[in-house]
Amino acid sequence: MVQSDLSNLVAKELNGKTSAVFENGRLGTTPSKPPPREEKADKAASRIQQAFQFYKEDRERSRIDRVNRGLISIGSPGLDKNSTQFKVKVVGLVACWYTLSTALTVFNKAIYGAEHGKFPAPLLVTGSGMLLQFFLCRIYFLCHHLFVLRESPGVAFSKSDPNAHTDDQSERSWSTWAKRFAPVSFMTGLDYGASNLSFVYITLSFYTMCKSSSPLFLLIFAFLLRLEQPSFQLTGIMGIIMTGVMMSVFGEVKFNAFGFFLVMLAAFLSGWRWGYVQLLLQKGSWFGKGKNLQNSVITLYNMTPLMSGIVLFFSVVIERPWRLVGNSAYFSTAGDALMTTFFIVFSGTVAFLMVLAEFVLVAETSAVTFTVAGALKELLTIGAGVVLFGDEISAVNGAGLCVLILGVFLYNRYKIKKMARD
Repeated sequence: MVQSDLSNLVAKELNGKTSAVFENGRLGTTPSKPPPREEKADKAASRIQQAFQFYKEDRERSRIDRVNRGLISIGSPGLDKNSTQFKVKVVGLVACWYTLSTALTVFNKAIYGAEHGKFPAPLLVTGSGMLLQFFLCRIYFLCHHLFVLRESPGVAFSKSDPNAHTDDQSERSWSTWAKRFAPVSFMTGLDYGASNLSFVYITLSFYTMCKSSSPLFLLIFAFLLRLEQPSFQLTGIMGIIMTGVMMSVFGEVKFNAFGFFLVMLAAFLSGWRWGYVQLLLQKGSWFGKGKNLQNSVITLYNMTPLMSGIVLFFSVVIERPWRLVGNSAYFSTAGDALMTTFFIVFSGTVAFLMVLAEFVLVAETSAVTFTVAGALKELLTIGAGVVLFGDEISAVNGAGLCVLILGVFLYNRYKIKKMARD
């Protein structure tokens, strides 16, 4: 708004049509008689200078607000996004996200895979890691108050509640939490649990191919929830993605039906989850109005208790971890228990940092950058599976992957054009 006002002011002053003044930080125009040329030039220069000063003050208020909320920013708020410094930082951030995501995926496969680590309780580690992220969210804000705002330990601890960093007090009520966070938390917990459990049965490359089909289910739910209008273009995109998935399945050398079921269930839940999130953002009145959360740490803090509870519940029902004590190489001695604890801490911490990297990348660049980077990350993950685990990719498998990536690319291109029109 300030930039628009500034542009209008400069244009009108140069055209000599109006005289403009700032009142309470807003631009107002009033008709006036043409003053002498020198006086008019002085007034125009003064008003333009005043507009620039107001713009600088507005940017400073925005910067202070971001600091108080604990928001992460790369570079200064006024840094030119075409500058080499900003581009280098974005490349570094993308590399950090790639490293964290690939490391977490490879770690999960190496530990849970039946032909590798053979860890007997992947759901236990997944659920415990989610619970760890709940406490990491509070530690994040605690460190923010201690080292950024330089407050005393007692004050910093009292202000470490992530929900205290939003002005929307309705977000702190149980009813709003149940409407806004509970459904997404439930679906996310099942999504992550099914994904990690599938590593026991299928290869990393096949997992990545199947999980890439999430946009197909997102489109289906978008149609059902009337978030998207059916069209020949979207129907064609769905057909391409479905063809890619079928070719990947038929070309898989080490196909496992139960593992395939788990990863497709995860893709289904992922599409359902993002469809619900889109519904929540576009039609918030259905679920209670309120300011959108600007910090992924706050969102993660509200989601992780139920996420971990869902996964740990299925761990108790399916894995029965108490039976593993003394009967598994991972639970036999104190050293084994310490190693298992390390698995939980490592996976939970890496997942937490990966979420922050995703948030900063989207916030500082755009959804377009994140989408393109995500497509390249899938290829990197498949390459890691081939190099590290010896995954075999047949000709049909590879062709299916290409078709699948094409479908995802077309879907992302469609969404980008739709956002530009909106």
